[in-house]
Amino acid sequence: MNDRRTVEINITGIVQGVGFRPFLYNLARSLNLTGFILNRGNAGVRLVLQGLSQLIDHFIEEVNLKKPKISFIEKIEYKDLDPKIHFNNLEIRKSEQGRGISLTLPPDIAICNECLRDMNNPKLPKYYHYPFIACAVCGPRFTTVKDLPYDRERSTMVNFPFCKKAEPESCIQEYSDFNNKRFHAQTFACSVCGPNYQLYDKGKNSIKTDSIDEILKITTKRIKDGEVAAIKGIGGVHLVCLANDDKTIIELRKRKGKRKHKPFALMVPNLEIIENYFNVSERERELLTSFRRPIVLLEKNRNFSGSIISEFVAPGLNSIGIMLPYSGIHYLLFDHIGKQPLVYTSGNKSNVPMAIENEKIFDQLNNLADFFLFHNRPIYQRADDSVLRVHNNKMKLIRRSRGYVPEYLPLPFEVKIPSAIATGPELAVTGALLRKNRIFPTQHIGNATHLETYDFLKNALHHMKKLLQIKDSEIKFIACDAHPAFVTTRLAKELSEQLNINLYRIQHHYAHALSLMAENIIAVDEKIVCICTDGVGYGEDGNVWGGEVLLCSYYDYTRLGHLENQPMIGGDRCTKYPARMTASIVLNALGVEKSVEVFKQISLENDLEYNNTELKTIISEFERADYQFPNENIPLTSSTGRIFDVMSYILGASNLKSYRGEPAMRLEGLASKGNPDKINLDIAYSKKNGIYFINTSDLILDVLNLLEIKGSNRQDIAAKFQKEIGIVFAKVAIKIAKENDLKTIGLTGGVAYNGAFSKAIKETIIKEGFSFIEHNLVPPGDAGISVGQLIGGIFKYNNSKYGNIPI
Repeated sequence: MNDRRTVEINITGIVQGVGFRPFLYNLARSLNLTGFILNRGNAGVRLVLQGLSQLIDHFIEEVNLKKPKISFIEKIEYKDLDPKIHFNNLEIRKSEQGRGISLTLPPDIAICNECLRDMNNPKLPKYYHYPFIACAVCGPRFTTVKDLPYDRERSTMVNFPFCKKAEPESCIQEYSDFNNKRFHAQTFACSVCGPNYQLYDKGKNSIKTDSIDEILKITTKRIKDGEVAAIKGIGGVHLVCLANDDKTIIELRKRKGKRKHKPFALMVPNLEIIENYFNVSERERELLTSFRRPIVLLEKNRNFSGSIISEFVAPGLNSIGIMLPYSGIHYLLFDHIGKQPLVYTSGNKSNVPMAIENEKIFDQLNNLADFFLFHNRPIYQRADDSVLRVHNNKMKLIRRSRGYVPEYLPLPFEVKIPSAIATGPELAVTGALLRKNRIFPTQHIGNATHLETYDFLKNALHHMKKLLQIKDSEIKFIACDAHPAFVTTRLAKELSEQLNINLYRIQHHYAHALSLMAENIIAVDEKIVCICTDGVGYGEDGNVWGGEVLLCSYYDYTRLGHLENQPMIGGDRCTKYPARMTASIVLNALGVEKSVEVFKQISLENDLEYNNTELKTIISEFERADYQFPNENIPLTSSTGRIFDVMSYILGASNLKSYRGEPAMRLEGLASKGNPDKINLDIAYSKKNGIYFINTSDLILDVLNLLEIKGSNRQDIAAKFQKEIGIVFAKVAIKIAKENDLKTIGLTGGVAYNGAFSKAIKETIIKEGFSFIEHNLVPPGDAGISVGQLIGGIFKYNNSKYGNIPI
C-alpha cells in the first residue's frame, strides 16, 4: 500500500534539552519522511511529516517506545493536513515562542558516560580533560536557561559561540551533524570555544596557568595540605576539603560560625570506596547513580569506625549525606586527588543563599575558603544539591533543588484556574506556581527571614513565572501560611495588593496534608485522616501546633487529635535550649517543689545559657503565670518536635540546637544503637469533648523514672520512645478513621523523616487493615508546604466563585 499522508504531530512533556529534536530528526530520516521539526517553547514540539501512511504510524509508535531516557511525553496529538503540501527534505526549523500550560525544560542532568569517555580520550584534543563537556542528553539546563524556547541564545552559553575550527572537528560541525550525539545540543562547548576554569588566591589574584591539569595539580596539593577550596560548579559553589582531616574540618566549622555541628555532605568518586561502611540499598544506589545525582543520607553500619571519614563530618548522627560526581570537574578532581571522600558542602555563609557571581563569591567566602577555583560561565539560577533519604524504598525529599527543578506535580483533578502563586512558610522555603492542573515548586530557597533569601524567593518565583509565560492577568490568587508574622505572609500580601487579587491563608499542617493528598491521587470527594508532625505551625487557636491528627478533605479539615499542649516558658528560647523546654513540661506536670528535685537530679541548670540564674527566672515566670497559659511570655505548643527535643536532652543526645532539627537527629543517632524490646514504655491517650489527647507529661516523667532504674540503657529507651510515639499517633488516627468510616490514613510533616517513627506508624496502620499513604515526590517537611498552599487556595477560590462545586 503506497498511500502518502501529511500529518501534523504535536508533542508535549519534557521534550527540550533532552536530545528530543535530534531523536525525532533521526527517526523520521530513517523512515524516509520529509517535512520539519519545530521547537515551540512551552507548547512542546511540532512536526509536520510527509511520507507513506504506515511509516508515519510506525514513527508515532517508535517515538513512545524509543524516546530519550530523560525525556517525558505527556501527550501526542496528530491530525492529517492537506496532502497537496509537498516537502522535498527534512529540517529542524528555528524555534518559535509557543505558549502551553507546562514546562518542557528538564532539570540539570549529570554528565553521561559517553561524554566521560570523550573527556578521557587523548585522541579528542578539544575535549580531553575539558570539564564543561556535554551533549544533547546531559549537562546543565535549568541553571543556565534565561527563557524559552530552549536554545543557546536564551541561555548563559550565548557568551560562548561555537568554534568553527577544532580537532578532530569543530563544535558547529558537531551541532549540525545529525549522526553526532551533540546534534542540536545547546549547552555544550569545547576547550577552543567554551568556558574555562581559573585559580585565584584570597586576594583575588589569578594563579597563572592555562592548563586544567596544572590547575588541578595545584588544587589537589593545597587540599591535601589541609586547605579549603571554593569550587564553582553547575548551580553554585562548594567548599571542599579532605573528609579525613579532623583539623581542617574543625577549622571550617569555626569559619562557618553557626555551623558548629551541622553535618557536611561528602562526595565520593564511586560507591565501592564506602560500601563497607554504610548500608546501601538498591533503591539508594539507584538514586545515587541517577542523572539527578542527589545527596542521599546513608546509614552508617557497624564497620564505620574503621573508615577514614572524620567523626566531625556529622557529629552524633547515624547517617551521612553522600553524593557521586555529576560534572566534569568532579571527575577530573578525583583523577588527581585519588579515591577518597571529600567534604563537598554548599559554599555560603549560614542562612544566606550561595553567591553565584564570581565577585560576590569572593566577597562572601573570603573568610571561609583558602583559595578559589572559578569558571567564567554565568549561572543564571542558583540550585543547591538536592538531599533525600529512603524509607522502605520510598524517597523522602529533604531539599528539592538541582536535578528535580523545574519538574512539576500533576494534580489529580481538573483545574480551570489559569495560574496562582504560593509563597511557602518561613524556614526551608520553596515557593510554587500553579499552571492549570500542574504545580511547579521553585528550587530550595532557605530561611526567608534573611533579606538575601527573601530576595532569592522573589527572584525564583519571577523566573518560574517567566519560564511558564504566565501573565499577571492569569494569576487569580496568592496563597501563604496562616502565620501573620511570617515574612512570606508579608510578601503574599504585597503580591495580592499589587495584582488586586485574593489572598488565601492556609493553615500550616493542613497545607502539609493537602500536598500529601494530591501526591497520592486522593479523589476530590474523598476524605482521609492525616497525622501531621513537625516543630512549629501557627494554629487556628493561636497556639503552636505540631503534633496533629486531622480529618481532611480538599475543602476543609477538622482537628480531632493532638499531643497534649505544653507551656514554652520563654517562647522560642525553648527551641534552642531543650533544657528550657524540659523545665517547662516538668514544672507544668509536677509543680515547683517536686520539679526542683528533678532538676537537681539531671543537673538541668548546667544546660541553660545562664545556668542557675536562668533556672530561677524560669521558675519565677511559671509561678507568676499560675498555670494560666498561654500568655504573652508562655505560649502553648502541641509540637512533636519539642517532645523529640526533650527526649534527646534527657537521654543525653543533645543539650543545644545549633542547627534545625539537631536534637531530633541526634536522638535518632542514639536510638539506632538501641533495642526497643528491652524497655517497657506505654504512651497514654484520652478523649475529651470529641478530641483525642496524647499524654506527653506522663511520657516525660516515665522516661525520667526509667533512667533511675539500674541497668537501663539510654540507647534502648531512645529506640523505644521513637517506636511508641509512632504507635500512639497511629492508634489515635485509627480510632478517628473508624469513627468516620474512612479507610485511608497518611503521614506528613518534618518528623516523618525519622525512619523508626514512620515505620511504627505505617506498620500499625497497615496491620489494622487501613490504607497508608506517605510522601515520595513532595518533601514531607516545610519544603512541601507551598504545594499544599496552592491546593488549599484552589478550593477556597472555587468556593468563593462557584460555591464548592468540584473544580
